[in-house]
Amino acid sequence: MIVSLDLIIVGALGRMGIEIANVVLSDETVKLKACVEYPGHPRIGIDYGLSTGKGTMGVPVVDSIDSLDFTNTVLIDFSSPKSTRSLLEKAPQKKIPMVIGTTGLSEADIESAKETAKEVPIIISPNMSLGVNLLFSLTRLVASRLKNEFDIEIIEAHHRFKKDAPSGTARRIGEIVAEAMGRSYDEAVVNGRSGITDKNRSSDEIGMHAVRGGDIVGDHTVLFAGIGERIELRHLAHSRSTFAKGAVAVAKWLSGQNAGFYTMNDVLGF
Repeated sequence: MIVSLDLIIVGALGRMGIEIANVVLSDETVKLKACVEYPGHPRIGIDYGLSTGKGTMGVPVVDSIDSLDFTNTVLIDFSSPKSTRSLLEKAPQKKIPMVIGTTGLSEADIESAKETAKEVPIIISPNMSLGVNLLFSLTRLVASRLKNEFDIEIIEAHHRFKKDAPSGTARRIGEIVAEAMGRSYDEAVVNGRSGITDKNRSSDEIGMHAVRGGDIVGDHTVLFAGIGERIELRHLAHSRSTFAKGAVAVAKWLSGQNAGFYTMNDVLGF
């Protein structure tokens, strides 16, 4: 681990960005170097501390990484797919190690990231908590054993302000189950159900259900329903700080890695 690692947060005034900044500011081994938001954001040019009620910090909110120094620095990106694509284009020239938590990325975006990772270290994860990544591993194990005997449904719940559905975490769970079935995500997943049908549920489909309401941080359940019994794997997030702490820990780990495309399994040693 590099002492006094500098961190740049993209999407710094979003819910996750603010949580990550709070973790950074409370950790003596890392330093908040810069905060980035989208062009036209009303806080561009204003000190980040003043923008978040913490007092002057000497860290302005900027709308581009172009003028930033990336020496001994890792970038943490919780922004938007459009912003992430732009960052991936600039990363090789800037030599920016990137921790990407942006959700809603397409398969093409992932392939672009893998290409960029030939020159800089990159990790992409829809969820950076230890518990959720253990849930991924448990889902893979159970799905591989029960895929032919049990129906598999995924239920996720988040706050009313979340823009994408299903969540990136739920989608990753769906990908894991689909892989165990020998199918692609798009082939296997059925998003919600409505109406009347004369067909029984297919044994090789995966039900995906999204709930939005209140201030739910993040609930994910993987239901394995058999005849006469069922198994539920469930993870409940109590605070966004769980994900923020994970993102900072991943940034520290990534700072010591060579160019490559990494996963949370690499970080956690699963």
